[in-house]
Amino acid sequence: MRSNEKDGAPRNACATGSHASSRYSGPLRLGLLALLVSGITITGCNGGADRVASSLTPPVDNSAIDDAETPGATLVAPTLIFVGTYDGSGQAVHPDAVVFPDSWRGRKYWVSATPYPLGNPKFENPSIYQGYRAQQMSVPTGVMNPLAVPGALGGYLSDPDMLYDPDRDQLRMYYRQTTESADLLFLMRSDNGVQWSAPQRVVTGDRYGLISPAIVRESATAWRMWSVSAIPQGCYSLNAELQVTQRRSRDGLAWSAPEPVSLRIRGAVPWHLDVQYVPAKQEYWALIAAYPEGTSCSRTAIYFARSTDGTEWKVAPTPLLGPNEFGPMNDLVYRSSFHYHEGSDAISVWFSGAHLGDGGFHMAMASARYPYADFLRKVESTPSPTRIERERFEQLSVELLSARTSFEQGFP
Repeated sequence: MRSNEKDGAPRNACATGSHASSRYSGPLRLGLLALLVSGITITGCNGGADRVASSLTPPVDNSAIDDAETPGATLVAPTLIFVGTYDGSGQAVHPDAVVFPDSWRGRKYWVSATPYPLGNPKFENPSIYQGYRAQQMSVPTGVMNPLAVPGALGGYLSDPDMLYDPDRDQLRMYYRQTTESADLLFLMRSDNGVQWSAPQRVVTGDRYGLISPAIVRESATAWRMWSVSAIPQGCYSLNAELQVTQRRSRDGLAWSAPEPVSLRIRGAVPWHLDVQYVPAKQEYWALIAAYPEGTSCSRTAIYFARSTDGTEWKVAPTPLLGPNEFGPMNDLVYRSSFHYHEGSDAISVWFSGAHLGDGGFHMAMASARYPYADFLRKVESTPSPTRIERERFEQLSVELLSARTSFEQGFP
């Protein structure tokens, strides 16, 4: 359903400074980054209140030439990224990356995300970051994050998805607003990544019917959006109660009714996803946060799927990254984003996830890079026969059970 109502609320009441970001890459350098952990509080703004202490300080910025497109680019294991969130916590979730061959407005990497300190949805407002390299997420000079807040409609915001429109030389950022009765999809546009248009509502759907929208521009007159519909049970849905759908549009504003796609993960429920078309492979690719059937969205791992038409999907059997594989995301690996580098035949990934800490889920973001052949070997390997059963029936401490319950009740 199309609506020209501009009833979202832009956020421009406070200024956010530019923060430096991590320049480290490689598995051995994670230890160097860990040495930077401290108890320093980063001053944020949210009406002058609600500031949260950060546990990670930014390393020195480095604008050296990005090597991701260089042939022979090597594996870079998941490495924490410092994120200067407007609330000061440094805890962010749901990244979505736009990567340019050279740069756009002075930076190669543009990433949207939302703060989510200890699972608190009142901070979950879309924000914008940039970097010279995948490991950097700095607030652009002149930007005042967050870019939007719930406003008079109430509820909470979540699930930003960003893409580039070459016809207008613009960034587009879509995001979801969940109210007591509906899921709404809003669009903001920017010519420079700093000034953004007022939010425009473009889709109205049932509550929990527009989870994790992922938009692809196929041509000037062909746009597609995939999302998850979990209307009956939300975060506790079984496969039979949840559906991955797609919509089509001629302009990215007026969208068709949803239609189902074929996307099934053996023993797991798809929950959040990022979809992109990869011209060099002539395929649609997706990273999907999915949880073991019979559990909940607080137990997701990241799966890889591909499709020649965007409707019939084949999902690789083994997660790219799951719980208990990377300490800062030991208890949850959530919605993640990616970019395929044609020059190096490698894939950069931006992960979000959490570990138990500070009385709840402590959110974190990390970047990684995989040569394509290594990536496929990992996700197409034979999964451990006990993995899903172990995840389904893991014994939870009281603290972890409480963190999972809190996350499920206010899922991002």
